[in-house]
Amino acid sequence: MTNISYYRSEKGKRYLDEVQDEAYSRSSLHGDAWVDADSRIPIVPLTHEMKPVMDQQESELFYSAAAPTSDSLLLSGVWRMKGGEAADPGSPAPATGWFGRKALPSEGMRECWYDPEHPRKDWLEMRVPATVQQALLDLGLMDDPHWNTNSIDELEQYGSPQDIPVWFRRTRVECTEWWFATTFEVPQEWDGRRLSLEFDGIDYSGTVFLNGVSLGHHQGMFGGPLHDVTHLVRWNEANVLVVRIDPAPQSWNGLMKPSPGFGWHYGHLISLGIWKDVRLTSEPDLALLDPYVITKSVTPGEALLQIEFTVDSTLVEQVSITIEGLIRLKTEKACRESSSKNDPVDSTKQDSVRCEQSRFTAVITVPYGKSKFCTDVRLNNPQIWWPSGYGDQPLYELVLRAVSTEHTDPEANDMAHELISTLNSAWTAESKSVHTGAVFTSFAIRTIEMRPLIDTRPETDYRWQFVINGEPSFIKGANWCWPDVMLTTKEGQYERLLELARRGHVQMLRAWGGGIVESDEFYTLCDEKGIMVYQELPLCWGPPDAPLTDLGVIDRQTVLSIKRLRNHPSLIMWGGGNENGPHGGADEGLFLVGKRCREYDPSRPFHRTDPWGGSTHNWNVYHGGEPLDQATLAMPSVFYGEFGIPSQTNVSSCLRYMPEEALSSFPPTEESRGWKAHFHQFSLKDIVKVMRYAAYGPIRNWHDYIIYSQTAQGDAIRFTADIQRAGTGKNKSGYWYYKFTDCFPGHSWAVVDYYGTAKLSYYRAKQACRPQNAFITTHKMDGWQQGEMFHADLHLVNDSREILTDVMVQVRLYGSQLTEMTTWEYPALTVNPGLAYCIDTLEIKLPQASCIAPFLMAVTLHARNGSLISDQWYWFNAQPKTAELLAFEREHRHDANEYQGKDAEHAFMLYGSLPNAPLRELPCTSMEASAVYTDDNSGVIIIRNIGSMPAIRIMIHDFPEDWSCFLDDNDFGLLPGEERRISFEIGSEIRLNEITVSAWNASKVTIRHQNFLQGKQTNG
Repeated sequence: MTNISYYRSEKGKRYLDEVQDEAYSRSSLHGDAWVDADSRIPIVPLTHEMKPVMDQQESELFYSAAAPTSDSLLLSGVWRMKGGEAADPGSPAPATGWFGRKALPSEGMRECWYDPEHPRKDWLEMRVPATVQQALLDLGLMDDPHWNTNSIDELEQYGSPQDIPVWFRRTRVECTEWWFATTFEVPQEWDGRRLSLEFDGIDYSGTVFLNGVSLGHHQGMFGGPLHDVTHLVRWNEANVLVVRIDPAPQSWNGLMKPSPGFGWHYGHLISLGIWKDVRLTSEPDLALLDPYVITKSVTPGEALLQIEFTVDSTLVEQVSITIEGLIRLKTEKACRESSSKNDPVDSTKQDSVRCEQSRFTAVITVPYGKSKFCTDVRLNNPQIWWPSGYGDQPLYELVLRAVSTEHTDPEANDMAHELISTLNSAWTAESKSVHTGAVFTSFAIRTIEMRPLIDTRPETDYRWQFVINGEPSFIKGANWCWPDVMLTTKEGQYERLLELARRGHVQMLRAWGGGIVESDEFYTLCDEKGIMVYQELPLCWGPPDAPLTDLGVIDRQTVLSIKRLRNHPSLIMWGGGNENGPHGGADEGLFLVGKRCREYDPSRPFHRTDPWGGSTHNWNVYHGGEPLDQATLAMPSVFYGEFGIPSQTNVSSCLRYMPEEALSSFPPTEESRGWKAHFHQFSLKDIVKVMRYAAYGPIRNWHDYIIYSQTAQGDAIRFTADIQRAGTGKNKSGYWYYKFTDCFPGHSWAVVDYYGTAKLSYYRAKQACRPQNAFITTHKMDGWQQGEMFHADLHLVNDSREILTDVMVQVRLYGSQLTEMTTWEYPALTVNPGLAYCIDTLEIKLPQASCIAPFLMAVTLHARNGSLISDQWYWFNAQPKTAELLAFEREHRHDANEYQGKDAEHAFMLYGSLPNAPLRELPCTSMEASAVYTDDNSGVIIIRNIGSMPAIRIMIHDFPEDWSCFLDDNDFGLLPGEERRISFEIGSEIRLNEITVSAWNASKVTIRHQNFLQGKQTNG
């Protein structure tokens, strides 16, 4: 599909997109011979014939006829597993036999564990899919690596090799060779058919044996191997399938494998095992493969789609077949399912659904082997897929099926029973019965275009303006970390995390290149929720060139991933991995994945890495130890790819990986091995670096550190988000804050922790990401002096498709005693879609020091009817740092920001001896709170500020953390006399017990329960 592109060329200008596309097209770099041969198969354009739209019964019968009928046998389930000694490479390696220790085969190979007759009664019983670690944990044969000191205990006592830093060693499990075995019988009705054995994911490499015969070695965890086993299976008896999994690699570098578990980041656990499904499939003689649907153009009345597919024929003779295709809305299927249950269905809805079909046929000639075809199809009255916040997410499905041309009667095909008869009839070629196949896929109608912004530099910058369905969009997003280092996804886990993202106004997730190529479940949910995804391939920090990096493995894994995911509308962009900039020093792997992404999915942009081509990762903050405001303003960027600081998890989550007594000891020391095992870099520096930004008061216990670190994390996200959003429609196009989720429990950059619990920083990020928002930007947060002129730019932004009309913005500035220093009011404002408007520059000469230590600002946006659209509360001079502490912080920046030995102790002393907590010593107000159910599983918490002072940092405590529970807002402010109604949802089995509300200047109150429905709580 070389005629599909995501950008429009400009005469006389080339951007990095064209520069790299031209380089890919000229490249002679090849990885895997099979992939390269596949990429060179010419795509034959087809002329098709449109057919009348089917009625409801005909369409359903068409789908039923095309659906596969028991042609796949799932082999996942109960398997047996055993670990054995790995192969010994000898010393030196390779050993010659003349000197040193000889190389030895592995225990399993010596003892022929692959032999079908090998006894396996002593092997462990487990379930596939699973990693080895999860299986051992489930069987009680491995200490939970999440708990306390278990990880570091294992690495210190048994980690190998012992002469490298402890976190980079491999555990006993990781150094072991693991064998898996199962048996299966082949359905008798498959006799005479071609059979394939398919693995969706082996982590990371291994060998497959069927009935004692090796099917070959495989590397790569994101698909494969796929084997033809037609002549290897046994009929009428059990077949023995054995998989040998190699020990975990020592390093991720150059491998498409998630990197954190190797010991640089977030715990230590290098996953290995059979982590995806395994199946035996009866293949048709003519198989339809790899459907690919592109929206070439769309208008309100018509969408022009391009459909590509592959036909794989095992027939020696060339044959003619008819390809029949049907496209329909997925909502049509739901409508029919409702009708089949005798539910009333609106006839007008049925008629509109019928108009959203497209049915076509094409006659093709197919030789032996693989052939590729494409055709353009028009769809009337298309329903458009929009990102969250811009519209709905209607999804379509396509079915393609192959039938014999000799049995195809155009008139008969209009009747559903004739279609079924045609599909099921066998036709003869050289006296052989030919089986044809069908293929289904989901897709959506939407377009992607990337445009340059006003400051985009030709030749060196990408186009960074995301344009979805013709609408320029400012991207409010976050980095995504896959949910579990053990690759075990609990039921409902993706739903929980992605629903939190949607509710948190996250419009795009960067599936970070230190993680995985995400699952079908992840992408299906993103499709349904309107969450866009930038999928980076798992290559981190400069994969070396071949042969140190196996380009064949990368090539195969890349193309398998592209084909699997390219029809998902949520997938917006591909990337070559994380932070593979000039420091990496090698380009072959990145160049190869770029070449394949542009060949196999030219409708989407490909960025070789992030940051690159105009984007920025700001780690002068935190890692460099520079002040948040100064470092951010000194690093302007059209798109911010990573920024933020870490924080500690809530107490409830701490207690899930640390014993309760550990919370009573602060600060941590070098002997606090459990805490260090759950710091993201296993060092005291992790917490010391955070305190630089979290010094809202003396930090003397874990409870204060938790709330201060989460506060600082939220403020850091908002500061950069505000700066970026102020440039909406001009010179800024978005951001991905770092980060949304975690793969290991503990101290980290995530705003939602490993257990799916939202931190306070989640709510601050959510407030900063509201689609319509009023906010300020200023050049500093602290250090304002008496008599200085305070400056802040006031902005109003509208990230939606609707005009924001007749709204009012109010700004109140409060002094240290919470008296109003001044008020600004801006009525009757209007902002067009996709724009930010700088309303005014706020200025005031600051009074005496006692009035501005601290001072605060409330910015509110109200609709014409008075309802609140957004509010933001800012504080200045809120950190009471002493001169000694400021001098200490200036000394410890960049390379000196590591806090070895006594430096950490000195830092804890300085932050623990801060003189006061300004935001917690403000004049007090009073609150009252109640909760009301609006239906069985939802309601509102009503909070009123009944005092004469604003309530600062109102927090709702002890809201249930079950995955079915969602709280609409937290950590906000209320003006005197103001009431806020906070929506909530809870699962059907959850009860709201004693929930409290407090503010930093108001005592804690217990929520009164009112009007609870039957089955919930009663009045209290």
